[in-house]
Amino acid sequence: MKILELVFKSEQHKIRTMKLNYTNQNLQEAETKALMNRIVALEMFKKDGINLYATPVAARYSESKSYPIFDESKIPA
Repeated sequence: MKILELVFKSEQHKIRTMKLNYTNQNLQEAETKALMNRIVALEMFKKDGINLYATPVAARYSESKSYPIFDESKIPA
């Protein structure tokens, strides 16, 4: 599954990453920047009065794969 990673810089210049599952897999640069700017404008992620997502830095897709070591979930009890 592809995961959308939105990378921001906080007001304290720390890098913060927002990871989203089940997103559009065909986002373009302009629309992604616009969406990230909307997140910044909402200022809804604050801690101790500091905006944690203050400046858009990057956006990327990453893939998550699982490699099972064992799985006993289907063994009858």
